[in-house]
Amino acid sequence: MGKKLLCFFSVIFLLSFGSIEAKQKSPFRLENDTILHICSNIQEQYYENMSLSGMEMPFYYASVVIEEGVDSAWVYIPYGYGSTPLPVRLLSIPSSLKFFIWDGPSIEKVQLNPKNPYLCWENGALYSRDMKNLYFWHSEEKGDETVFQVPETVENIWEIPNHFSKVIIPERCKKAPEYGFKCDTLIIHSTHPLNCLKSYMMSDYSYLYSLSDSAVVHILMENLWESIKNKNASAIDRGIIHCPNYDVRKRDTSWMRENYRLTCVMENGDTLVGVDTISSGRSIQSVMIEGIADENLRFVRQDNRYRFYVATYDTLYCLPLEVYVKTNEPEPKLELKWSDFGEVHDSVLIIREDVDSLPDLRGSFRKVIIPKRTHYLEGSIECDSVFIYSDSLRGACYNAWKCIDANYYYVENEELYLSLKCWLMAEGQWAEVYSPNADIRKRDLSLQNNTNPPVWRDAQGNVIDLTRLRPTTFWEFSQLTIEGIDPRNLWVFYERKNRKSMMKSRWESDKDGSGKLIWWVPAAYGDLELEYAVRTYDTLLILPQKTQVRIVKQDGSPWEDDINPMGSCLYYVPKGETCESLMKSGKKIMYWKSGDTIPRRYLKRLALGALYKNGECGPTDGRIFYHLEWKDKRNYLYDSGIYMHIKELTPKNPFLQIPPNHPKEVWMLEILQLHRDCISRSLPIMHFYVGR
Repeated sequence: MGKKLLCFFSVIFLLSFGSIEAKQKSPFRLENDTILHICSNIQEQYYENMSLSGMEMPFYYASVVIEEGVDSAWVYIPYGYGSTPLPVRLLSIPSSLKFFIWDGPSIEKVQLNPKNPYLCWENGALYSRDMKNLYFWHSEEKGDETVFQVPETVENIWEIPNHFSKVIIPERCKKAPEYGFKCDTLIIHSTHPLNCLKSYMMSDYSYLYSLSDSAVVHILMENLWESIKNKNASAIDRGIIHCPNYDVRKRDTSWMRENYRLTCVMENGDTLVGVDTISSGRSIQSVMIEGIADENLRFVRQDNRYRFYVATYDTLYCLPLEVYVKTNEPEPKLELKWSDFGEVHDSVLIIREDVDSLPDLRGSFRKVIIPKRTHYLEGSIECDSVFIYSDSLRGACYNAWKCIDANYYYVENEELYLSLKCWLMAEGQWAEVYSPNADIRKRDLSLQNNTNPPVWRDAQGNVIDLTRLRPTTFWEFSQLTIEGIDPRNLWVFYERKNRKSMMKSRWESDKDGSGKLIWWVPAAYGDLELEYAVRTYDTLLILPQKTQVRIVKQDGSPWEDDINPMGSCLYYVPKGETCESLMKSGKKIMYWKSGDTIPRRYLKRLALGALYKNGECGPTDGRIFYHLEWKDKRNYLYDSGIYMHIKELTPKNPFLQIPPNHPKEVWMLEILQLHRDCISRSLPIMHFYVGR
């Protein structure tokens, strides 16, 4: 066969409905490269790219044979864009098959085993025996004048691949193909919300009849919204739709009035009321308007303006409101100066009383006075002293204290004073802070006498022994409790390279409104000593407790070498183990470096790991994206990325997707590691061989 064949094949979504199980191990096989045998039920998705030398042409299956023992199959055989698929001459269905969907080229002949008790063949269509499921339709009729009347008993339609002039859906139907039907006229007697009527991209029907006005108005609404957002989107011709229950009098206009009070919630959490202008670089996250339900409000940014719409029944009303976005285009007349917002004299900046927000300005002063009505800061202010009379401040970076760098702070509001003190402590900075409303008698000095031992727990609530810490991930979050102290007031410090740093933490809220504080144990830094402090009112009290963190290898011996990985490897996770449980088990880990030969029996449960100088295999951090290619024993090249070029490894799906029966050489390409802090890095290409 001296020609180059390009074959795409996928067998997906196979369901099991009974006790009959396929005995064959391989999911499929090819006979003479033209007869496809489906041999078993599988749960995974397979893509193949088979190549030979010579010219390119679409692959052709003369027959598709589903073997006895297979009880469910969804066969998907795509073909290249612009190519005309050749029909399959014969589809053979066994007596064991219960569930079946065909998504591929046309079929010339269907052969159903007469002993099959689950399926029946009626008038060119495959049904379940009770006629409630229509699996696929096949007919030798040609042309565009065909009419398909779905039987009244059908409740679920899985696939109708042929083109009709008319399709009629019965009243009992609850499910239809998501992407609609290939027909000119669609008549739906069902009142159920079928998937084919949920998309704003309605198929090219010349006529649509539907009893469900909720489905029809959804199509009209979403199509109109798409045409508003995307001016190039085509609008649906409402004249081709007929719905007996459609009634424009259902449009609600009770909210209409002359004036509206607009409240905008910005991306950083700011709430702006009645604004008509926002600065460049800021964006609106959500809006609220008095008297209008939130679920009916929509907004879109176009041409540096936000426009707002109210959805009702089948249409959208545009409100007489706009928010203009200032651009960064240089306009000398609009250039802002500090003098536009206050008085500057002798290096003293006094902001005017009526200024609510300071834009992105930068300057150094001897003294700055921030009045009570100023609540939002951008830019940067450096000064010797700052006097803050405002009762709330927010900044462009969520925290206003990032915008002010001073040696002396006068803060009138007590809550703002405590926020500043907490910020300075967290950043390891020092400044003199005074508040006339602060009361140091609120400090609970008795907390310093707490000697209860710190207890660290993992995500499952198990106690962690930090003196024998095996890092299962190198950014491992754990819970910390010390009896008698609120976990939110606990601070943890560690010293590395003669510099003391605070450990990172985050607050996780539960559905019931409660929550827990999660700490990052810096295992990647090696052996450490942890020190604890408790925040009470405006200060930190150092606690006497200390914890020694000792990093150990898989066998429990001390980790003596550098903790930073020197490269990547693939390691085997036995059945019954997860990546995390294997790392904590103390069992010996089998791993292979690039260039090694991996026995075929291990291919199904290979995970990507990090390799260290001391020979330890550890887990990778974050998400891994990769592209896979391999060769089989016939030297055919397979490409895992025909439809999904980049695959992903996650904690729920940590194993490489390598079909175990094919490869003799495998390349793992374009490996991208995305850490939890969103920092990404590329890993070297890995190449390995597959043994017996």
